[in-house]
Amino acid sequence: MRVEICGIKTVQDLQCALQAGADALGFMVGQLHKSPDFILPSTAERLAGELPPLVTPIVVTHLFEVSDILDLIAKTRIHTVQLHGRMSVEKVKQLSDNMPPDGKIILAAYIARGQMPDIIEYYPYISAVLLDAHNRSPELIETEDHNDFFWTQAADFAARCPKPIILSGGLSPDNADEAIRTVKPYGVDANRKLKTQPGGCCSADKCAAFVAAARNAATL
Repeated sequence: MRVEICGIKTVQDLQCALQAGADALGFMVGQLHKSPDFILPSTAERLAGELPPLVTPIVVTHLFEVSDILDLIAKTRIHTVQLHGRMSVEKVKQLSDNMPPDGKIILAAYIARGQMPDIIEYYPYISAVLLDAHNRSPELIETEDHNDFFWTQAADFAARCPKPIILSGGLSPDNADEAIRTVKPYGVDANRKLKTQPGGCCSADKCAAFVAAARNAATL
């Protein structure tokens, strides 16, 4: 079970995630809506440079123009990107064609009640799918409903998807076990519920508990 902790902003956040045993750290760069977790490309580059071997840095962005994303990759020197913007298949293909040789694309796909993502055409150009429950309206971000319907629909999608599934959307130390047992993803990604307070820094205790819960759920 691979574990990504997202919203890393400071060295303190980075150390909390590393001490917890995270496999990947997400740096939010490229802001299109108000959020306390976005940082400058230069900050992401500096923090990523502090990572030890075998821990993967990830650029998490809402930008959707290929040139802008390639510019972020160049400025941060981070070659794995997690796309949350509205990008057409053609743009994702263009991005894939111009990525560094070791570059990887994680495409965010959103599940709403009664609706499943239709992203089959993207599969040739991406390395993984991040599943989230998300309302695209900026004013509703982080107010989504993450009840049983989300885990059930995510499990249905994961069973048919040929790409590795990274599960996101309201994950915490308290629900990681249920989510992982239901969906059986390749990895999990958490941010907001691992903070000391909304918009705050990472909680060492919450990060450690989340990673431990994820590892435990994956072995049972």
